[in-house]
Amino acid sequence: MTMARVPRNGFTLVEMLVALAVFAVIAGGALALLRFSVDAELASRGKTEQVAAMRRFLSVWTADLAQAAARPARDEAGQPHPAFEAGGGSLVLRLTRSGWENLDGAARPSLQKVEWRWTGKALERAGYPFPDGAASDAGSVMLPLAAPPRLRFRMKDGLWQDRWEPERAADLPVAVELLLPQPSGEPLRAVSLVGVNYQ
Repeated sequence: MTMARVPRNGFTLVEMLVALAVFAVIAGGALALLRFSVDAELASRGKTEQVAAMRRFLSVWTADLAQAAARPARDEAGQPHPAFEAGGGSLVLRLTRSGWENLDGAARPSLQKVEWRWTGKALERAGYPFPDGAASDAGSVMLPLAAPPRLRFRMKDGLWQDRWEPERAADLPVAVELLLPQPSGEPLRAVSLVGVNYQ
């Protein structure tokens, strides 16, 4: 007399190990794909922020140069300075500009003296409450920069010069070329017209 076989329910140990191995491979692939997506998102966000910072900087830089006024100024000690100064220590550029909006109707001039400085880590912009006899504000970082920018100046005769040496205190260049160092090695070049030449 033979005994009837009882059907087994469930999985064998080998089947369980194969299923776990397949699950581990799928989970590993999904984790790698998720990690790649997160890294790509972070890289994209970082690049977008860099581009936005550069656009903000160029907008303010171009506006300052476009509204440059041929108006010399005096420092806190009363020493005269030309309308347009470039170079000298941490100073990149100092000028007097028009178009300073006065939304709250404060008692102040419509001209504003501004200066651009390189701090060793960034380009910083500082304003003065008055064109003459005032100290600059603390300034604000406009663009992180690992190396100092370089400037060239287009003169009225059409030639470019590496140094700005005006004949008169009220002279302005026709245009300014700004070379911003980039990690790739090739600098970013921005050319801006100055003052009345902007129109």
